[in-house]
Amino acid sequence: MKERKFYWVEAKKLRPSSILPRHEHDPKLSDSVKKDGIQQPIIVRPLPGSEDGYEIIDGLGRVEPLSGDKKVLVDVRYDLKDVDVFKISEATFKRSDRTTYGKARFYNSWVDAVTKETGSERGAQKRVAEEANRSEVEVSQYLSINRLFERLLSHNIPEANFTVLKNQAVNKLYALAKVEDESAMLEVAAKMAETPEMTVEELKDIIEEHTSPLRAVERLLEEEGEKEVERESSKIDQLKNAAQDLEGALDRAREALTVFTSKIVGNPSGFLSPDIFKRVRRMLNALKKIEEEAYRIVGSGKKSGH
Repeated sequence: MKERKFYWVEAKKLRPSSILPRHEHDPKLSDSVKKDGIQQPIIVRPLPGSEDGYEIIDGLGRVEPLSGDKKVLVDVRYDLKDVDVFKISEATFKRSDRTTYGKARFYNSWVDAVTKETGSERGAQKRVAEEANRSEVEVSQYLSINRLFERLLSHNIPEANFTVLKNQAVNKLYALAKVEDESAMLEVAAKMAETPEMTVEELKDIIEEHTSPLRAVERLLEEEGEKEVERESSKIDQLKNAAQDLEGALDRAREALTVFTSKIVGNPSGFLSPDIFKRVRRMLNALKKIEEEAYRIVGSGKKSGH
């Protein structure tokens, strides 16, 4: 059994963990500490490179409101590996009301710690699932959600949107994480932030709409419409490239629609669902919109003499 001792130390000698992700603490916790003091020892381990410093494993939110010279009772755990820190933190972690984003960062950091210890990614996810008493599927979903937020942060999404998204349910964020196209993912994320109470089924409809080949064509046209170039030759080259990209996108859409119609004709009963007609109508409307826009563009080109 690993050695542990109890000491009274000054709060200024306690440092946040270098491996545990920081998270937001409930303001009520700070008020409680100021009023009643700390009721339970702070779990720490010796701080590497320091003679009398300690790294906080559990209790950071209770230490932060204190002045530096305030004495704190600490429970010092010796000879702990990084993976041991996560196992100790897990008990408190499950009691805490953390966001889905906070949980995703925690499990991702834990898997990283196991990988670092073993020198291999193989089996790290399974080990964390076993030690956390969660299914491997749950841990896998949290890892996907962590990667989703890394993608969102790389695009500097509005802070208000980020605040809403990090509190969304696991099943909704996992569905969003599976959207590979960055533009589509950002569009759907904005919709989620705008309507956070949407159901999973509503979200899946939105994802399907924004990841369809037809939406890809529309997005391409929108992007090309936003670009401005000064030289006429550049405009012509860009228009030719856009037309070729459009042709490719339409070919892919045609293939998808061929598969779609053949499967429905071959087994119509297998596709009956409450929303199947709504979804087909949406596809028809999208096709009609593209058809009308194409004729408008061709018509305006003829009138201008091109």
